[in-house]
Amino acid sequence: MNKTLLSAALIAGFGIAAFAPQTARAVDGTITFNGKVLSSTCSVGTVTGGSVTGGNVAVTLPDVQSSVFTGAGITAGLTPFSLNLTGCPTTPSGVQVGAAFSGASIDTTTGAIKNNSGASFSNVEVQMTNSSGTAINLNTNANPVNATISGTGTATLAYQAQYYQPSATAITAGTVTAAVSYTLTYN
Repeated sequence: MNKTLLSAALIAGFGIAAFAPQTARAVDGTITFNGKVLSSTCSVGTVTGGSVTGGNVAVTLPDVQSSVFTGAGITAGLTPFSLNLTGCPTTPSGVQVGAAFSGASIDTTTGAIKNNSGASFSNVEVQMTNSSGTAINLNTNANPVNATISGTGTATLAYQAQYYQPSATAITAGTVTAAVSYTLTYN
């Protein structure tokens, strides 16, 4: 009987302890949230080196010979193009605009855009670069292109695109159609 009373007393004691106020703990740090509320968002007004219809951009790469592709990492047909943005927010001033890219057609290894035209022109991708020719890895947005929005609400994002051979496998001639989604980002 003493064991039963002792067990009941322990259970009751633990039950009361569970509902007792917890002791204060030391603060480990602070989380601060920063952001901006913008008055509007940019839109692609024109594309230098391409065309735009309702936000969809088309850039035509030049024809190249399959014989120029002799191994992994070879590029050809470098084509500059710019997204000329209008209607961007002017307050607060000094806001930077860029683009983030997404889509299932981005090669998870190379960060380039896979050819979606079917079996033709196999083993070729489209690689985007900044205006200096440094490749942009679309998976990680490494080497992004950013521009400061002007006081009149305009900005230009300058890119280049080129054919890219991702592996040593030979390239066969055919058509290339590569597409990627973009979202304008603000800093």
